[in-house]
Amino acid sequence: MVDITKRIFWHFTLKDLLTILCSAAIPIALAIYTSIGHQQQKKEAEKTQQFDLEQAEKLRQRALYDEFLNNIYKLDKDGYLNDTKHPWAFANAYYRAAHRQWDTVRKGDVLQFLNEQQLIGRNNCTDGCKTTNLDDIIRLNELNFDNVHLTSQTGVLNKLNLQCVSFDHVSMTNAEFSSVSLNGVSFDGGRLDSVKFDGSSFRCASFNGVNLSGADFGNSDLTGAKFLNSDLSNVKLTEDQRKQASFHNVTMPNGEKSEIESSTTAKEPITQTTAIIQTEMLTTTSSSSTTTKTTSSSATSSTTSSSSTTTTSSTSSSTSSSTSSTTTTSTTTTSSSTTTTTTTTSTTTTTSTTTTSSTTTTTTTTTTTTSTTTTTTTTPCVRPVTYSQSFSSGVTPTTQCTAWSSFVASLNCSSYSGLRIYGSNDGTGLSLTTAVVATAIAIALRTNGTYTGASNGYTWAVGSIGGCGVEITSTGTLCQGNTGYTLRPCIGNSNRGGIKGVTSAAASQIMSLTFQ
Repeated sequence: MVDITKRIFWHFTLKDLLTILCSAAIPIALAIYTSIGHQQQKKEAEKTQQFDLEQAEKLRQRALYDEFLNNIYKLDKDGYLNDTKHPWAFANAYYRAAHRQWDTVRKGDVLQFLNEQQLIGRNNCTDGCKTTNLDDIIRLNELNFDNVHLTSQTGVLNKLNLQCVSFDHVSMTNAEFSSVSLNGVSFDGGRLDSVKFDGSSFRCASFNGVNLSGADFGNSDLTGAKFLNSDLSNVKLTEDQRKQASFHNVTMPNGEKSEIESSTTAKEPITQTTAIIQTEMLTTTSSSSTTTKTTSSSATSSTTSSSSTTTTSSTSSSTSSSTSSTTTTSTTTTSSSTTTTTTTTSTTTTTSTTTTSSTTTTTTTTTTTTSTTTTTTTTPCVRPVTYSQSFSSGVTPTTQCTAWSSFVASLNCSSYSGLRIYGSNDGTGLSLTTAVVATAIAIALRTNGTYTGASNGYTWAVGSIGGCGVEITSTGTLCQGNTGYTLRPCIGNSNRGGIKGVTSAAASQIMSLTFQ
């Protein structure tokens, strides 16, 4: 017997099936449409976001570039790019801080700007080789130029001028140089992996201890280029280029080892000539015949004077000789070097007298030799140098201020690799490891100047404003009570700074500062 209820439940007509399918298809279609629309909106949003990020980065790069140009203009206007400002710490601090944030396009543009302003490539390389020996104002050593593309705007018509630039110890992996004049350039100690040189000139260029794995010199001119102490086994060089350049202690592209050649430069002695003054005096009297002849000679090296007297008959003769020596020593001392000059004067007098019945002849010969020896001794600066004093809460520092003045005056090294500010509240403290920033801070402290620079995640500021005395802080603002790491021992009240805490009316503590 068949269950009628069950038969009716499973018995669907075509119309019923279509109705059910249509009822289910509409929500499914809506869900699919919604999902597709959501994905498209998401992609559009991502594209918009990416475009906004690219535009923001372009604006940021432009702002960094404009700020750097403005800083260089101010330094030039104030005379900080003159030779007397060697080693140009402020200019290098500005450049290196901006260089770390620039993209490869800006790095290439700035190189051209620096060369046009004679901040790099200052030596004369008109004929290919250096004819002068000047230090570049902006130092490029140990910087990253990976993926930089440098190309002449006019191609082979006029090469991009980067002559005599020092690229020592730089990284230029995957960089490209097209129609660039690199005459007299130094790449010593650099990393030039997979770099491409096309149609460039390398007259008298130097590659000493350079990593050139995968480098391609294309159709470049290597006349007079020097390769020393390098591995060229993976470098692309034409046969003509091998004949143009010189190779010393390198592995050639064919795997052979070049001969080790040593060059010796003979120094010619420096010859100085001092005029010889001769004076002759002749005196005759009626009662007797007396002749006196005096010859005086002076020279920086050696002078010999001689005279002789001959008499037909003599009854007596006497010879006397005397020698005197005078030594003068003068010492001049400056803050960083001591120069000692020693002058020795030797005088020898020989007198010979011969007496006859009617004639007396006296001959005097004086020989003076003067030698000057100059010895220069350079006194090295002291590293590390540390300031560390104990401060009491509510007490105006006095001896601490005196010690601070002596400390900042001792910061006379030409460069420092870093600094650390610490104390009893924080034994580890904060470390600054950027050499140019540390050097600029030391100069500002010693000269009572003003400086602001970023390093290790902090904005460091040095200056003397608002009656706070010479101050260093990691908070970025001077003469404020911000929480952080601050030293101002000569403020004249109890707000002398603090370590890892409030810097105004701080608790008793030991505060220290070390320059490396």
